This record gives sequence, structure tokens and C-alpha cells, in this order.
Amino acid sequence: MPDLTTIVVIGGTGHFGARICRRIVAEPHTELVVAGRREASAVELVRELRTRCPGASVHPARLDQFSPGFEDELRKLHPGIVIHTAGPYQGQDYRVARACIDSGCHYVDLADGREFVEGISRLNAAALEGNVLLVSGASTLPGLSSAVIDGLRDRFQHIAEIHISIAPGHRTPRGSGTIAAVLSYCGKPFRVLVGGRWKTTYGWQDLRFEDYPDFGRRLAGACDVPDLSLFPDYVPGVKTVTFHAALEAPWEQAALWSMAWITRIGMMKDWTRLLPAFQWLSDRLINLGSDTGGMQIRIVGDDSNHMRRTCTWDLTARNNHGPEIPCTPALVIAQKLVRNTMLERGAYACLGMVSLAEMEESLSGLEISWKIAELDA
Repeated sequence: MPDLTTIVVIGGTGHFGARICRRIVAEPHTELVVAGRREASAVELVRELRTRCPGASVHPARLDQFSPGFEDELRKLHPGIVIHTAGPYQGQDYRVARACIDSGCHYVDLADGREFVEGISRLNAAALEGNVLLVSGASTLPGLSSAVIDGLRDRFQHIAEIHISIAPGHRTPRGSGTIAAVLSYCGKPFRVLVGGRWKTTYGWQDLRFEDYPDFGRRLAGACDVPDLSLFPDYVPGVKTVTFHAALEAPWEQAALWSMAWITRIGMMKDWTRLLPAFQWLSDRLINLGSDTGGMQIRIVGDDSNHMRRTCTWDLTARNNHGPEIPCTPALVIAQKLVRNTMLERGAYACLGMVSLAEMEESLSGLEISWKIAELDA
């Protein structure tokens, strides 16, 4: 039997970290360390995991990425793989990734911060020298979104437009990291490629309606995500890449749009200062909607006959299973590293590292499905 690979999940008791721990605890040949800032929470989750999987090797640890002794504390855990789930990543540095290089272990995160994911390549030389793999954005964006693009590429000779939207279910619990990320770019300017030119838009503005086949029309606002920077290079010749988030409650979308204007006129610089109030409000309004959400990627381009074609990939998640989606690319990568089927080394954004088939296999048993529709112009 091969040696156990120790997987340390930083933020292991959080919104996404706990889900990853629950799914990875039964992975063969692994030792799981649930790491969090509060050891009591880690102990409680480990107790639950041991009940679920009595034979599993799982342990709690107190680990705070912002503590002065973080690097030494991580090294003492002897990690083979670190999964970093402790967002928000907007404004974070690469302290955890650098600590992984120093510890000689692989690193995977669920980052959705545009600059954070794009900038991981700056550690490429150090990662290659350390013979480790660093992957940023092993989540919905760009992990899953790039898998969809790769799965649909052969339907086009040339891709001209990529339009992505996510529509979370209102009853889906929101961790503080998720809410902080939503607030971080509210009303802030960012660049978007439209019609071959870079233009400026603002977080939670540029409102539009998005139609989802399984749960109808929702109002959506523009968000700053890694794909906006990464896809123009990943898909040569693409002229337009957009991303919008479609909240279920129209009043919630309108509130964010209004908050964005308040930021733009200078009355509020940073909404994350009010994070505890927004967390309190989110927890109390969570039952005012459904447990169904989804994602849509619409690709427009020319086929081999030079005819204009639109291909739409629609995902639907029911019964609050939506949050399992951003966890899955990181899980797939970790499993491939454990099984020694991923041999890449270096530091990369999560582009083309997970396939749709791997996503489907990992999500089997959950109420998550997708379908593809094509339309000739």
C-alpha cells in the first residue's frame, strides 16, 4: 500500500472547507487534517467525520494563515497537499502558497479574486524549483468554466463571444468569505473585453436579464472575476468575454446596484466594513427564496462551415447542492495528485486542469445536472 498523503484543508470548518472535508475524508490513501482558526470547531467537525467514516484518518488542527508562526505550524503538519479555502482572496497575498513551496507540498485554492488568480504565475519559477504544483482558482471560475469551454471548443472553428452567468439559490447559506467577496468590488471599476476592445464597467451594475431553462429569468449584475482576464488569452481570437451574477431576489440585486452607485459617487469607499451587518441580514432573509440555482455559459462563434452558431451550456443545482460545485475542481485535482495521475509542476491558474467528465463523476449522487443547446444563426 502506498504511503498516506496528508491533505491539509485550511479553512476546513468554513462554508466550502467543511464540504470539501466531508467529501474527501473517505478518499483512499489519504490522511485529512481539518485546519481552522478555532480548534474547537475543527474538533467538532472531526468528530462528525469519524462518525461518517469510522476507519478514516482525520485529525483537527489550529492553523491561522495570518499568525506570525504560520509557516512553522504548517510545516509541522507534514502536508502533501494543502487546499486553501479561507477567503476572501481579494487583497490576500501568496503567503500560504509560498509556505507550501517551503514545505515541499502541493497547493490548491478556491480563489475567485481576479488579480489573485491571475498573479499566481509569478510563483512559477519557485514552484518548479521546489517540484510542486500550485493551482489557483480551482473552483467554479475558472476551473469549471474552462472545462466547459474545452468541452465545447470542437463545435466551433472560431469562438467570438463567451457570456458566463451564475444564479445562486437564495436559500444557499453564504459564508462570510463569500459575502466579503461580493462586497469587495461593489461599485468598483474593472475592465471587460467587449467587441474586441477593453471597456470599463462597475461591480454589480451593467444590469441585464438572464434566462435559465429550469428556473426562469433573473436580473443579473456584472462582477469582477478571473475569467475576464484569463479567457482572452485562453481562447485565441475571442472578442467578448462577460460575467454576470443573477441573484434570485430582484430587491437584493437592486440593492447591490444602488450600493454600487453610492460607491461611485464617493459616499462609501468599502462596503466590507459592514460585513457583520450584511452577514446578520443574509442569515435572517435566507428563507425568502428557493434552494435552486444554476450556471450558464453561452458561446457564440463560427462552425466549420463558417456559419454563425450559438451553443449554451446550462447547469441546474437543486436542494441547496449548488455550493458543492465550487468545491469540486479542487477535489478532483487533489485526488489526481494523490493517485499520481497529475504530474504537472509549476504555478498556474486552473485552466484546462479539470474535464467535464471528471466534474460529472465527482458530482454524481448530487442533484446537479447540465445540458447543452445549440442554435444556428
